[in-house]
Amino acid sequence: MFLVRLLPLLLLVATTDQTRCEESIRRGEYDGSSSLCTPTNPPVWEPRFYMKQRKKQENSFSTVDFYFDSLRGASLIVDTPDANLSDPLWDLELSNHSSYYFHPNRSTCDVIEMPVGLLALNWLENATYLGAFHINGKDCYGYTKEDFIDYYADKSTCLPVRWYFHSMQATFDTVSYVSNRSVRDLSWLAVPAICEGQNSTRRPAPPR
Repeated sequence: MFLVRLLPLLLLVATTDQTRCEESIRRGEYDGSSSLCTPTNPPVWEPRFYMKQRKKQENSFSTVDFYFDSLRGASLIVDTPDANLSDPLWDLELSNHSSYYFHPNRSTCDVIEMPVGLLALNWLENATYLGAFHINGKDCYGYTKEDFIDYYADKSTCLPVRWYFHSMQATFDTVSYVSNRSVRDLSWLAVPAICEGQNSTRRPAPPR
């Protein structure tokens, strides 16, 4: 559960800067890819992007397709395990403060109520600088947030190279990144039918 793990962060992140960024991109004034990051100025996310990642958690490996689209009020993470390519986990996060976790090949769904919606574009604000790193052939700035996530950004582009969730003990390495790309089928950002039926389970977000 990707963003549920980030709940302690979300509760601390203001959304005002996100709104300003979204208004700017609509006016054609915002270009997140050119935003400078420094040791004291962590990256600000672009309002819309697609990223493919490789995930390692203990001895398990998977491929993650991550679609972040704050302009449509949604993000979608598809986590496909190497051990079973036919059974990916879909994690749909919506700005209605609900998150939906389901396997398309199954008939059950977990719905989790999130006090805060999508990640703010500046969710790394006030992160602690960890130093300089060389990861996957790239020179990176490292940051940590609330003793929860370590985040490594390319010094030259500020794009994510790796992040590591402490509680999950999971590493996510960036394979590819495409600015301003959303899902190829907008129905993917709609609440799936299995999450609205009797087989869905609705529960509050876990406590901090």
